[in-house]
Amino acid sequence: MKNNTATVKRHSFLYRCLHWLIVTEMLLLLLSGLNLSEYLDFDFISRGASRNLHIVAGLAWISTTTFFLYYFIMSGEYKWFGLSKIGHAFDFFVHEAKNCIEGNKVKSPVAYGIKKKQYVEKVVPTAILAWWGWFGLWTVMAFTGLAILFPGNFNTINSLCHGILPSFGKAAAATRLIHMSASMAIVIYMFIHAYATWTFGLTGSMISGTREEPVVDPDREEFNPFARQGNGMRRTPAPFPKWDQGTPPPWKEAEEDDPSHPSV
Repeated sequence: MKNNTATVKRHSFLYRCLHWLIVTEMLLLLLSGLNLSEYLDFDFISRGASRNLHIVAGLAWISTTTFFLYYFIMSGEYKWFGLSKIGHAFDFFVHEAKNCIEGNKVKSPVAYGIKKKQYVEKVVPTAILAWWGWFGLWTVMAFTGLAILFPGNFNTINSLCHGILPSFGKAAAATRLIHMSASMAIVIYMFIHAYATWTFGLTGSMISGTREEPVVDPDREEFNPFARQGNGMRRTPAPFPKWDQGTPPPWKEAEEDDPSHPSV
């Protein structure tokens, strides 16, 4: 430990392998999908090769993400992204956007409790919103992709897509457009995700698995955006009303204590 930080294992080897495997599969899906698109003019390889690559990469991606979700739940990682934390995440997003407009840098709330050797806060709160966005887009892309590949088995998905876009003459065409739209949204998400992880200095940990984390006392509530209940891992958002009474949020207090970050 040095300068109130400690080298902490942030991601397991399996977690990192799954992450980069999913990234690789999505890039293959993007390149082959662009080549197959009826709405965009791209010509990287032949359409036959693109279709075969797209099918293989798509099925592999569905398998990988399914196993990733299983591991995500079984390893307990999901507890940092619970639905109960969305309100807190949205408040942090507003705080983050406000500072971005004002040209101020936001201090990361990620912190590690050295006494109990566990994270007090492991993720930047906006990552919670991003995670549920990823989950929604992945779900749409997976089911519409399967409906395109196996229309007879996923006729309900095609009918649903046609109901959303009734102006299309064929249900399959509506499904393809929704599939492509979800794919483009994922590409935008990937750029935002890459920028955010670089901004908060989290990129290296997805390669090495470790990161220098600020060390705090987890028993001090001002360093803990979430209040622990009992001895379990269940966490609930800290009481925001007291911040409205003049007490700044935990991340703002951390910024004011750090002279390298301007006050807000």
